[in-house]
Amino acid sequence: MNRKDLPILVALVGLILLLPIIDRTLIAPHFPKPARPAQARASTNTPAAAATGAVARATPELAAAPAPAVPAPAPAGANDEPASAAAPTYVTLTNEAVTLKFSSHGAALVSATMNKYPLSQAATGGPVVLDFEAAPALAYEGIGGLGDAHAFETHPGADARSVRFERRNAQGLQMTRTVELASNGFTVAVRDEFRNGGTSPAPLAATWIRFGEMDHLPGESLMSGIALLGIDTLPAGDKVKFWGTKLAGLFKDAGGERPPATASAELPADGGAAEWAAVKNKYFVQLLKPDERFERIEARMARIVRPNEKAKARIDLQAVAAAALCAPRTVEPGGSVARAYELFIGPKKYDALKQLDARRVDVMDFGWAGSIGKALLVTLNWIHGVIPNYGIAIMLLTIIIRILFWPLTHKSTESMKRMQEVAPLVNDLRAKFKDNPQRQQQAIMQLYKEKKINPLSGCLPILVQLPVLIALFNVLRGAIELRFAPFLWIADLSEPENLLAGMLPFGLALNPLPLVMTAMQVWQTKLTPSGGDPAQQKMMLWMPVVMLYFFYSFPAGLVLYWTTNQALMIAQMLRQRMRTAAHAKGATKP
Repeated sequence: MNRKDLPILVALVGLILLLPIIDRTLIAPHFPKPARPAQARASTNTPAAAATGAVARATPELAAAPAPAVPAPAPAGANDEPASAAAPTYVTLTNEAVTLKFSSHGAALVSATMNKYPLSQAATGGPVVLDFEAAPALAYEGIGGLGDAHAFETHPGADARSVRFERRNAQGLQMTRTVELASNGFTVAVRDEFRNGGTSPAPLAATWIRFGEMDHLPGESLMSGIALLGIDTLPAGDKVKFWGTKLAGLFKDAGGERPPATASAELPADGGAAEWAAVKNKYFVQLLKPDERFERIEARMARIVRPNEKAKARIDLQAVAAAALCAPRTVEPGGSVARAYELFIGPKKYDALKQLDARRVDVMDFGWAGSIGKALLVTLNWIHGVIPNYGIAIMLLTIIIRILFWPLTHKSTESMKRMQEVAPLVNDLRAKFKDNPQRQQQAIMQLYKEKKINPLSGCLPILVQLPVLIALFNVLRGAIELRFAPFLWIADLSEPENLLAGMLPFGLALNPLPLVMTAMQVWQTKLTPSGGDPAQQKMMLWMPVVMLYFFYSFPAGLVLYWTTNQALMIAQMLRQRMRTAAHAKGATKP
């Protein structure tokens, strides 16, 4: 690096570090955020009283005014029938893992209770309830008289895990839906049969089947550039498409007006129909796989609407839903056609999803380092099975990773030590060729070659560990295993520590672990053998500050990993120094 460029680089890094303060002190006062409503959104959990305690932990980003529901279904066709006047009846299917509530209106799913997953850490919080009452899941749109406004006959099974719904519309098309919940786990088999009781062929037009609305759970922290709500699809013969980060861009502002509160748009098909589609939040997912591919997928979204917001306001999603288009069919007189689906509705848990085919486990979204992420999660869960504490499991996982990378880090430290030994010779070359930077660089590199020194070796340990760090970040971002996992003073390893939230200046919370990590990195920098370009050495002094900036709002589990990694690196350096000192002392004895 040219030394003349160093002040520019330092100024840019300083500006990046100051951006949050500038935003909070100069920009944010002109865009005040509203107070948190006293009651949680209905789709977060059904009992409002149970949700209230957890809502208090929500971040300011999620404390904005509640968003409207996702866009309403498309209007029914002209041949549709009047809505059923009678109130719906409900049928509950349950096993040890999940409880599903179906409505006689539309034979649709109106809620799913995660029996083993609490809404909050409070003992009285109750379980997580995915509430789809406003727009029930598995309801059809576009079939006259067979939508969620029409009552079906219900025939519950004797085992409390199955139900049959029946209804005939005015055109003589009878729909029979059979739903069967697995004896354990989160999979549901759905089979729809359409029988033509008339004397002429009945067209079964292309129809949409709906996914329920998913929104944020209380206490979740939003991170810039990280999508907690999302829609995933698997195009035929392709890789899984993750649409989460692209959904905000589907809100279009027309003529300089602020973006609409809700939006809907068909997702690009990329040349193929979808093998399956999924709608998810941070920890839970609805994943629907048909026996025949979906023709298209439509995203339906609502955003957080802030009072007095300006045109081109920042888009933060509050709720996401979807609908999938089924191919048209023709039902011959006296004949029938069937559609079958497998629904997974439950946590994004690797052990449960990996048992499913068609790459459905990929909704975990481990990113480009997916194989590393899966290996880390499997190892982490294995360690937790032996020592049931995820904080200790993360520390032991860090030790295992350090052992795997030890040959590389040891070689790097030895190379940096040799660079320190030849530093006087390097300085002589810099002085000799100070007026010819190109010749200076050539001479220094020739010296390194003669001494068998790799000047980039000091960066290799960090570069090699970056994929591990990114993969672990993706694991901690969405793996439900770490949700509410405590360790020492940390209440939830999947979130920042957030101590004294709302009591510090600029709306900050206290996160001690990143501060400990920064102090240890400063110590490590001082222990690292010095050598090479002094300008680069000065730049390295900025690294702890940069790391603090990025890690301060990261999940505590990720910061715990990097802090443990720093401690092990320091221990390795101290051990090497002691050995070097002992060797030197022995060499000086007569």
